[in-house]
Amino acid sequence: MTIKQNGEHRVDWRVQANQVGKLTLLAKALTDTESDAVEMTMEIVPHGLKQTAGNTTTLTQNDADQTFNLDLPGRADTQARNLRIEASPSIAGALFGALDYLTSYPYGCTEQTMSSFLPNVVVAQALKDVPTAKIRAANDLNTKVQKGMDRLYAYQHDDGGWGWWKDDKSDPFMTAYVVDGLTMASRAGFQIDTGRRDQGREKLSALLNAGKNDNGNPIDDETRAYMIYAFTESGEGDAHFLDELYGKRNNIGPYGRALLALALQEHKDGRAREVANLIEGAAQKDEFEAHWQTARVNDYGRDVYLDTEATALSLKALAQINPGSDLLPKAARWLVKNRGNGYYWSSTKETAFAIYGLTDYLKVSKELSPDYSFEVYLNGEKVAGQHIGASEVTNALTVSIAKKGNELGASNQIRVVKHGKGALYVSSALEYFTADENVPAQSSAGLKLTREYLRLHVTENEGKPSWKIEPLTGELRSGDMIVVRLHLTGGRAQYVMIEDPIPAGAEQVAQVSGVYLNYSLGQWSDWYSNREFRDNRTAIFMNYFDGDATLQYAMRVEVPGEFKIAPARAELMYQPTVQANTSNDRLRILDKK
Repeated sequence: MTIKQNGEHRVDWRVQANQVGKLTLLAKALTDTESDAVEMTMEIVPHGLKQTAGNTTTLTQNDADQTFNLDLPGRADTQARNLRIEASPSIAGALFGALDYLTSYPYGCTEQTMSSFLPNVVVAQALKDVPTAKIRAANDLNTKVQKGMDRLYAYQHDDGGWGWWKDDKSDPFMTAYVVDGLTMASRAGFQIDTGRRDQGREKLSALLNAGKNDNGNPIDDETRAYMIYAFTESGEGDAHFLDELYGKRNNIGPYGRALLALALQEHKDGRAREVANLIEGAAQKDEFEAHWQTARVNDYGRDVYLDTEATALSLKALAQINPGSDLLPKAARWLVKNRGNGYYWSSTKETAFAIYGLTDYLKVSKELSPDYSFEVYLNGEKVAGQHIGASEVTNALTVSIAKKGNELGASNQIRVVKHGKGALYVSSALEYFTADENVPAQSSAGLKLTREYLRLHVTENEGKPSWKIEPLTGELRSGDMIVVRLHLTGGRAQYVMIEDPIPAGAEQVAQVSGVYLNYSLGQWSDWYSNREFRDNRTAIFMNYFDGDATLQYAMRVEVPGEFKIAPARAELMYQPTVQANTSNDRLRILDKK
């Protein structure tokens, strides 16, 4: 081609992605005098719906031989399969996979920022408290903690509190969570802005005195216990909050009782031992494991189960108050065993709290003198094997095995063999994508999601822009505007996330002709807490879902071609088994006339 001076020209190449993974594109413009080039990398995303299967086990017998299967459905994409097996002789090693999950989580509300920031602070403190503990050099804790603090400061509200997002109302739990985290960071040797923390404490005090959140809803007992704990451990304050919580010690659940014990222990109050005895008496236990069952009532009157968090906090309290308790190793085993996704727990918050409790257990545990050998077999082939002694435990050894694509079959048998004394913690996570040409819409627990594409017309009349939405009929050409309409129905819930992949030939648009296309524009979209436009998807978050929501956003179609669009999916962020997805779609974009 010949391009005129100051001109432009577009050239299209039609390519087909035959395999998943990273694709590198290199384009060169070469002339006799001046030349230029650009190289870019993009991810080839599988067509289908992502699924995860996990398994965890703990081998404590001197001679153990366990086998379990992770099977793939017949419709699983043969290329887009990843199996991760981790084996560690200590709970410390078993935690690092969970840390990887938290630090790579793709979204960043206040809770998720805290849930990656807090474990890094906890680990930094553990490195100070346990001289033999070590961490991989790749985990740059100082940088991660500083980034977390900077983001938390940016999210602080004018009233001193924190919500789930930057511009929502301050939330009692989130304000306590951040105050607690900043206090722990300070104790671990990090420089914090004490003024920010103190403003958070003032907001906590105001919420505690009011007895309700800024929406006017009452604060449940479990959340109030965490607020009192965060308030009392972060500085001097009114002691009557702690006395009030102690007065309820026989009526609050294990989550709140553990926080009461920790707050009393913080103040070297002898009543901590009495509450620790209550904690031990309430454990659900057998010969090998122990845990605590609890729930809190959310703003819609529904129970939110907190067994993992209650067990982690109870473990933390007993480790500090009664480090000789025989429940400690049992509770630690239950926590490590109940990693629902193989190497991490069911949500960011659960994972953070589990690490929070388990690190206190590490300080007092006696898991420091193993002497055994183990082997791991995948489909009959030995993929790992090692002798474990005390040095492997103190160095937080983790043996990781990664297999993908054709290295995995439809049925994958994992066998672990151990000979000698000590505990071996094994986790496995199998991620795969369905390879259906047409992915069906699916739902669980009554949650249902639909997706529809419509045409958008924006016009100006006497300088005033107006918009109109019509059915998507006729040809769709480069430069046209479309609307994505997502309709979610189900039971009333809190903390809902929707992820909607976009066609590769389109870009999201936040405003047109000065019109901001968000929930603030009447009749455009129902309310949401936050919306993020990413390169390949749109993410929408709702703190409160009343059972019926219609959410819209706009896109400009740009690149001609025929595009497959993966299903949109919705889930409750802290009950991820409650989820729904749409079917997949196709979009044909023609060039401009």
